[in-house]
Amino acid sequence: MDERNSIGQLLRQAFLLLGALILLGAVVAVWQISVMRQRAQRLYDLEQPALAVLMAHNHFQRFQAELQLLSETHDAPRFTAKASELRGVFNQDVDRAIQALQGLRQGPERERQFTGLEAIRTMFSSQMDDLIQLARLGDWGVVELRSQSRDPVLSALSESLVRDIDGLVAEQKTQELEEIERAGDRAVLTLLAIGLAIFLITAFLGWRITRTIGGRLQQLDAAVRALGRGEFHQRVHVGGSDEIGRLARVFNDMSARVSDLYGTLQRSEAQFRSLIENAHDFIVVLQADGMIRYASPSFEREAGEGSPVEGQNILNLAAAEDRTEVEKLLAAVQVRGMPGDVDPAPIESEFRIRQRGGGVRILEVSATNLLKNPAVNGIVVNARDVTERRTLEDQLMRAQRMEAIGTLSGGIAHDFNNILTVILGHTEVLLKELQSSPEESGHLRSIDEASRRASALTRQLLAFSRKQVLQPKVLNLNSLIVDLDKMLRRLISENIELETVTDPQLGATRTDPGQIEQVVMNLVVNARDAMKSGGRITIETANVTLDEDYVRVHPTARPGPHVMLAVSDTGEGISPDIMPHIFEPFFTTKEVGKGTGLGLSTVYGIVKQSGGNVWVYSQPGRGSTFKIYLPRVDEPAPFAAEATLHSVSSGAETVLLVEDEPALRDLIKIALTAGGFTVIDAPTPADALILSRKHTGPLHLLLTDVIMPGMDGPALAKQMQGERPDIKVLFMSGYATNFIMHDGVVDPGTNFLEKPFHPRTLLNKVREVLDTTPHR
Repeated sequence: MDERNSIGQLLRQAFLLLGALILLGAVVAVWQISVMRQRAQRLYDLEQPALAVLMAHNHFQRFQAELQLLSETHDAPRFTAKASELRGVFNQDVDRAIQALQGLRQGPERERQFTGLEAIRTMFSSQMDDLIQLARLGDWGVVELRSQSRDPVLSALSESLVRDIDGLVAEQKTQELEEIERAGDRAVLTLLAIGLAIFLITAFLGWRITRTIGGRLQQLDAAVRALGRGEFHQRVHVGGSDEIGRLARVFNDMSARVSDLYGTLQRSEAQFRSLIENAHDFIVVLQADGMIRYASPSFEREAGEGSPVEGQNILNLAAAEDRTEVEKLLAAVQVRGMPGDVDPAPIESEFRIRQRGGGVRILEVSATNLLKNPAVNGIVVNARDVTERRTLEDQLMRAQRMEAIGTLSGGIAHDFNNILTVILGHTEVLLKELQSSPEESGHLRSIDEASRRASALTRQLLAFSRKQVLQPKVLNLNSLIVDLDKMLRRLISENIELETVTDPQLGATRTDPGQIEQVVMNLVVNARDAMKSGGRITIETANVTLDEDYVRVHPTARPGPHVMLAVSDTGEGISPDIMPHIFEPFFTTKEVGKGTGLGLSTVYGIVKQSGGNVWVYSQPGRGSTFKIYLPRVDEPAPFAAEATLHSVSSGAETVLLVEDEPALRDLIKIALTAGGFTVIDAPTPADALILSRKHTGPLHLLLTDVIMPGMDGPALAKQMQGERPDIKVLFMSGYATNFIMHDGVVDPGTNFLEKPFHPRTLLNKVREVLDTTPHR
């Protein structure tokens, strides 16, 4: 610290100067008082000669009276003693007068007074000696006479001597009084000068201190007050290197830091507020009784019924059936936060709240007891809206359940197809042989009809499990709806109105037209059964684009351009408890014998296998709408070609048959042999390879199942074509597999025959494959 620029040093110098001036004034005053005391003492000394003479005069008169009384007693000793005493006292008075005269200024007048006093003393002593002598002689008459008479001494003392001394002292008294007056004047002037100097110096010091300290302190005071009001950018422009200057710099540094901290706090607060206000999660602070003290904006937007939620009880916002759960949560949280729990862990729960616009939202809640925390003093509830997640989880569970059921259905349908192929094949063979016996033919036709219905049922199972073989084409759904119009009107009753609303700019999609026809018919039949008292069915097509928001809610959908096919009805609607099960196979709400429960499951399987999605929207009493979204393609739909009818063909080529099902293998061998073909059959791919290597003649066709133990059909065909490059291959299977097809579509260049099939269908397909020119 620089002491030269210190306010303390300045104040010390000022006080030292003031002290010096006051001390000087005191010294001058003491000096002048001393002078005045000396002058007063001088006056006193000037008065002493006259006082001494007057005292001698008084003593003379007193003793003269006493001597007169003693003379009357004629007591010589006493008279002599009193006279001696009077003489001694008188001599002392004269000595004091002489001593007092010595204090006067020298001069002839003083010397004359000295001579007069000595003469008086001599005369008085001579008179006392005479009286004493007379008293001893006993001449009391003379003594009395002299005692009673006025002596010249008395006259000299009372008149001449006193007058002369007063005259001598009067001049000096006048001079001393003038000197005392001058000394008093000098003392007053000196004190006035010192007082004026002190006043001027004090005023200067006050001005200097006010300028140096007061003004800058006022600036600091104003700045501190502004800082207290929240003006954190306040600065003090005070110079100097003294304490106030350093204090101003410290204040500016502190203000800058406070301003930075406040700015950081504001940014942090704004960021926190932005996070809170824009967070989808909810933050709520509750009192111990469940009253809401604070709620984040996201919770305000969702909860309640139009009024602010702050001040309401959380129990009043919860769904009626979940209030017990909320009460349990509040009780558990308060128990968890009892004294002794330093850091209470949160309590997890889940309940529903009522929305402002109606409906409910499912909340996943984490509540922490911070009632003992003075900064919070409440129960902090962090909640997340999991309604969509729960919906997606339900959808996923349904999809997984449907997938599991589909896998099971596909496996059953595959095995059942082999059985149906045997039944249908043998029935057809027997019908040819027993054409002349109407009774037996009737039984066989019943078997054939039942087998066909079973085959249709199997195809529905395969459609649901997405294992059926599709023959996709680029088509326009508008044309398909127009072609189905007459058939659909025959399916519904007269009290039901059918309306079609098609988009003239509808795009094309790639799908199997036969399967989509099945979808439309199933949906129309389902709508018809939901309107027992009549109503309206609307079939609608449109171009739509599924965005990310839609996909987020419908996880199995894919974003992008789609073609929508919607079938709506004004029927009974679907209740919420039934909605999750409508696509499950064999699930139906119809009476026994009125449905198989495979209609909507078939729709679900066909749409999924075609790369699309189906969603249903329904409310009880307000009808239902099924919306199907199929991917849109940028290809024009070709004109439909007329179907060509082929007659059953025969042949003489050699066919290597590979089928692990014995009954089906025997039926196929019978049918091919009846058609003129030479058949070499094998139960497994390994046996087929052995027979091929042993056979020295040509093998024109490999007819093989796709799924077999040990080796699948495509692997067998690949190895067989490696050994016999000219052999042709025809695969047969009861459902689609990824060995030779993808998404139900047979790979290009692959020959495929779907099970179950009739013998004539087999012969025509074999003939078609053999007559096809191989690709080189």
